[in-house]
Amino acid sequence: MQRQILYNETQIGKDKVKSAKEVLSNLNSDVKINSHKDYVNEESIKKYLNEVSYDFIVDCSDNFKTKFLVNKIAIENNLRCVIAGIKDFYGQIITINPKKTACYQCIFSKPLENTPDEGPLPVIGVTPGILGTIEALEVIKTTLGLPNLENKVLMVNLLDLRFNIIDIVKNEKCICS
Repeated sequence: MQRQILYNETQIGKDKVKSAKEVLSNLNSDVKINSHKDYVNEESIKKYLNEVSYDFIVDCSDNFKTKFLVNKIAIENNLRCVIAGIKDFYGQIITINPKKTACYQCIFSKPLENTPDEGPLPVIGVTPGILGTIEALEVIKTTLGLPNLENKVLMVNLLDLRFNIIDIVKNEKCICS
């Protein structure tokens, strides 16, 4: 989510995917980074899932349609998933364990297929950094079997510095049931 810190003035006009991979590789040369310059849709996600075995999907998208798609793909492929969303000073995060926990669609109504694109949401630079860090922490905690945000939504209000956890119940009529 907080990708702005990956770039500087020397990279103006350069491919963002290549620049991000270069910066991240310089941070830790032992980590293998697979970068893809592609539009996210059902076809592209399935293509990449078939290439390599994954344990998690971490959603850092900026629109609801992609979040619902990531949720659906995670459930269909039995992949744990962390989905975060932000706007201004606010955000929310959920961790999904397919077939076991509530999912994104249990909480939020799925947008209609013909709903116009909502366009970019306003972002305050620190918000994606904080939510992205919490999202990374969720992956680590879930991998280690520690308490996480399964069947919960973390609501973050950075304007008032309030964090609230809301318990959620799996919808038995949802795609995750």
